[in-house]
Amino acid sequence: MFRKIETLEEARARNVEDALREDVGTGGITESFINTQKIEARIISRDSAVLCGLDWCNECFKRINSEVKVDFLKSDGDLIKENEIICTIYGDGKSILEAERSALNFLQLLSATATTTKKYLRALKQVKVGNPYCCIYDTRKTQPGLRLAQKYAVRIGGGENQRLGLWDHMLFKENHLKCLGGIVGLKSKMQDFHKTNGRKLIITSDIQVEVESIRELKLALSMGIKNILLDNFSINMLIQAVSISKKKAVLEVSGGVNLKSLASIAKTGVERISIGNLTKDVSAVDFTMLIKNDS
Repeated sequence: MFRKIETLEEARARNVEDALREDVGTGGITESFINTQKIEARIISRDSAVLCGLDWCNECFKRINSEVKVDFLKSDGDLIKENEIICTIYGDGKSILEAERSALNFLQLLSATATTTKKYLRALKQVKVGNPYCCIYDTRKTQPGLRLAQKYAVRIGGGENQRLGLWDHMLFKENHLKCLGGIVGLKSKMQDFHKTNGRKLIITSDIQVEVESIRELKLALSMGIKNILLDNFSINMLIQAVSISKKKAVLEVSGGVNLKSLASIAKTGVERISIGNLTKDVSAVDFTMLIKNDS
């Protein structure tokens, strides 16, 4: 459908352009009253958080006026406290005020995503003794247009990316399987591939199948599927699944995962836990920009 997949840098440029287009538009009306005087401003945190989004913040100011200078005192991934200075901004007052809101919006969302991820990592660390190989993964449940930005924030928070989109990983979910006639239908399609192409479909960890029952799990394992998504399994079902799998497939849990249930899920021995809340239910981290009085 699209000939080229965006890099993170390309996505960031698009993100900033979109944000400024919707907020600044043809130019700030109120900001037009501001003279071309030089000012100094600071972005300050109002919450404790994992900082993320500095490149998006910087680009907002640079896109409005390339002569605006932003000096960062922190880096992405830093643990920040309330009332810490994140950066100092120097330059044309009108330009700085026009970029302010967009810059803060990126910081509040991406820092929130990184912070939420870190909370889950800390909770997981408490049970790592029983399951040292379990990792936290994100999902595709991201804010529209900000997929790569939030995926980046998850990595900054210590998590792993599940898949970037439909194009880089094959995952047969419930609706795909319904269209194919279930897992049995998927098996038939794989056999058809063999007949049509004269060779077997090589099943790697890049092919993942979602299952909703122990019966479906056994079917997937019998097909040689090496990456299986366990959808809304109870703890008892997860224990059974780990026992049945015997490390023949990577088992990933999805659905019903929160900070309270995380430990119980990890203790079952699954290798991966994917959590939609990392990107879709985040609580924004508060930042503010203040102009120095003597500017």
